[in-house]
Amino acid sequence: MNNAQNTAMPPATAAEIANEFLSLAVDDGLQSTMDQMKLQKLTFYAHAWYLAYNNRPLIENDFEAWPWGPVVRSIYVQTKGFGDRPVDTLLSEFKQSETGFSQVFPTGVSDDLKPFIKNVWDVLKSLSGIQLSNSTHAQGEPWTIVNEQQGTDQKPVISNSLIANIFKKKLEAGD
Repeated sequence: MNNAQNTAMPPATAAEIANEFLSLAVDDGLQSTMDQMKLQKLTFYAHAWYLAYNNRPLIENDFEAWPWGPVVRSIYVQTKGFGDRPVDTLLSEFKQSETGFSQVFPTGVSDDLKPFIKNVWDVLKSLSGIQLSNSTHAQGEPWTIVNEQQGTDQKPVISNSLIANIFKKKLEAGD
């Protein structure tokens, strides 16, 4: 993975990152491969590598240890109805303004993040959701460590510090 620019941008939202991956899938004619599992795992790997390179989170949302790997609950809530079918709609989020909350559909990420997300996509786009999920279950991965320590019944948070430590080690090892 290539290094992202280390500027003082605030974290993105899960919907922004997910929608960027959905857009890239359409651009590459791979939208039929973008099920909810693949979307979750791409978002996780983007977040993990961003933490390793930049020492700060890519997204403001927490990842939780669910039975099939790391999950952002807000992505799950919006994509669970797709089952194993391709996700074919943008995700939404609620934004607060002076007049209250409104639902918005972010179209992707800032221009500063686009090259980083595109790089993650280019490296992982050929893998299925199941393949990506299996890779999150490998020995020494953040999900595996949390699962071994706490299980997944309560869907515990996978801390950014754990994710960062593991992916920084991968970076140092050249993985």
